[in-house]
Amino acid sequence: MRIVRLTREAQKADTRARLIECARRVFLENGFHATLEQIALAAGVTKGAVYSNFDSKADLFLAVNGSRMEQRMEGYQRVRATATDIEPMVRDFVRIMIRHDPDGRWASVVAEAWAVAASDEPFRLALIEQSARGNAVIMRAVEDLAERLDVEFLLPMEKMDTLCVSLVRGMLLQRLLDPVTMTTERIEGILNAVIHAMVRPSAGSTQRRDHDKRFAPRPDSRAAARRRTHRPR
Repeated sequence: MRIVRLTREAQKADTRARLIECARRVFLENGFHATLEQIALAAGVTKGAVYSNFDSKADLFLAVNGSRMEQRMEGYQRVRATATDIEPMVRDFVRIMIRHDPDGRWASVVAEAWAVAASDEPFRLALIEQSARGNAVIMRAVEDLAERLDVEFLLPMEKMDTLCVSLVRGMLLQRLLDPVTMTTERIEGILNAVIHAMVRPSAGSTQRRDHDKRFAPRPDSRAAARRRTHRPR
């Protein structure tokens, strides 16, 4: 049998991929405060091999988080390609998030990383940029579908992004504490209720005029009665 020898570049790429996968498991088991020694041991390499691929634990964490994000992005793009309504699309997005973090444990690892990043400016900025890149994929999909459906949101898209991402992340953390109550169906229902409450027909459309008439504020009958009572004679 012919033995295929990997090139130095291929060996390094293989080691890097193995470190990312092992780091993911170690972070899930021990939180962000897992050590590089633990990760090296799990990967079957020396600590020096870790440093030859990553500058720091923060750099390795960004690689792990980025790898997870890319996997989710592939799923989001598939959903976007076939979506015909906002609520089913949001439901499918949530299911992808939960499939990648079924018990909320990774959300807790990310929260720990954020706490550390608060005093590490380069790490903090890298996490912000990485998160924004992932969120942009979702928001572009929602914005594109909203335009095709001739609807708009009550808040600008960047604020909708902040609202929805923060809500889902919080619910995933709650799921870690109370998985019986914070079910997949509940997370889907809560997020869809928020989306439904924040969407309306686009300005100028027939649906918008009907919507504005339906939801126009009605005068307070009691206040009107008081004004009639105190009207000067």
